[in-house]
Amino acid sequence: MILSVSTWSAHPLLLSGELTKDQFVTYISQMGATGMEVVDFDFQDSSLESMEELQEIGRNHGVGITCMSIEHDLCMPEPGERKKDVEKVKNWIDISARLGVPMVRVFTGWHKENVPYETELQWVYEGLSELSAYAAEKQIDLVLENHNDVCLRAEEILTMMETLKLPNLYTCPDIFNYKKLPKPTVPVIDEESFEEIEALLPFAKNEHMKICIAVNDNTADQYLDISRMIDRMKAHHYDGPLAIEFMWPYMDEGKDHMEELGKAIQVLKYQMELKGVL
Repeated sequence: MILSVSTWSAHPLLLSGELTKDQFVTYISQMGATGMEVVDFDFQDSSLESMEELQEIGRNHGVGITCMSIEHDLCMPEPGERKKDVEKVKNWIDISARLGVPMVRVFTGWHKENVPYETELQWVYEGLSELSAYAAEKQIDLVLENHNDVCLRAEEILTMMETLKLPNLYTCPDIFNYKKLPKPTVPVIDEESFEEIEALLPFAKNEHMKICIAVNDNTADQYLDISRMIDRMKAHHYDGPLAIEFMWPYMDEGKDHMEELGKAIQVLKYQMELKGVL
């Protein structure tokens, strides 16, 4: 597997300009990452030129771009807004193709008040079908993250994949997105979470590992059993990128953002080495 770090892990610092692209890449490289997942809305400038610059910085540090991810919503109520969203993703697919990055992480959409759920599902089916056809022309795969509240459950995602039969649509499993929140800042990842994510693993081409708080001398996460999660990936012969999304919203006030991100990278590096997948 490839130890990758999502740029979202440093979102507020990158977006504000407090952290440069070079500083980000240099740091994750020093911590042992050899990949980065690039998210469009982490940068004030996400143009092709800016992304080419980021890719070149990565090359100079031995860090390749493993996936191009985009923030978007296929469930906008107005047809014009949905079309705009699809075109936004198409542009990101174009950039991914120009960079030679083989996959783009996509979403479904968020439920809107007074819009029937079945209507939103239809919009998702239509949007992903159009995007899949466009991506196929560019030889790009789409990896769908279980992220939004429309078509979130594993059963819904698999039903959609079986119905649409899109040859370049895969999954980007993220078990944290199946968490429960008995308290706002206390995520619980339980047996039901593992059961849900298990169904998506056979179709994975990209994987996310959300790490909140490093514990046990930076060998484990406070909330997620990373060892168990890697075991499940191995059981399905997964051998692609494993991207950290450091959950800075859960970070204690006063903590240094980059220091805590470094601890999160240490955690995943330790667990991947322990499991013999790095």
